[in-house]
Amino acid sequence: MTARWTFDPRGPESRTLNGPVPLAVKGMGLPARPGLYVITCGDCMPHVGTSGRLSGRVRMLAALRTHRGSAEVLCAAFCTGEATLVWWEEQPDAKTARERERAFKGHYGEPPQPRPDYQACVNGEVLLGRIVEAAGPDSWEAGFAEAVFAIGEMLSLLFQPRFAAIWKQVGVPRGPWAALIQAEKTP
Repeated sequence: MTARWTFDPRGPESRTLNGPVPLAVKGMGLPARPGLYVITCGDCMPHVGTSGRLSGRVRMLAALRTHRGSAEVLCAAFCTGEATLVWWEEQPDAKTARERERAFKGHYGEPPQPRPDYQACVNGEVLLGRIVEAAGPDSWEAGFAEAVFAIGEMLSLLFQPRFAAIWKQVGVPRGPWAALIQAEKTP
């Protein structure tokens, strides 16, 4: 078990953030308005982002759909073994939300953070390595996983039935993703 992420009191104001709530495909209670969101897993902050519609954007991340932060978030959950949490803050518009995002990234650096401890989670490198090892480096599944991680989006494709045995060996990261395997199994 890793320590819990703590916001630096010398950094951007974080007391105005709502949360944390567990990352989920639905039921998080995030507003459908512009804002900033911060993802944490244990002592790691794998993603900071903004959206004109927070609820939909974070839902895309939870479902591993079209979201460029998916690989880092999934890998950080895998590496820490901790639940993925969402912090958020409404903003009057997307421009103001992007300014807050720049402030967070300006202070902490580009996620995942702390970078020395989680450098190998950039682009999901550690998790991809474990998937390739479990699948066998010359297998179709290994090549497919490498392609999906290279694209950096639609990681939900890795939860189709032919990957079930691989996930059983590797271990599904904590978060909403075990349900993806179950959803793929049901007709």
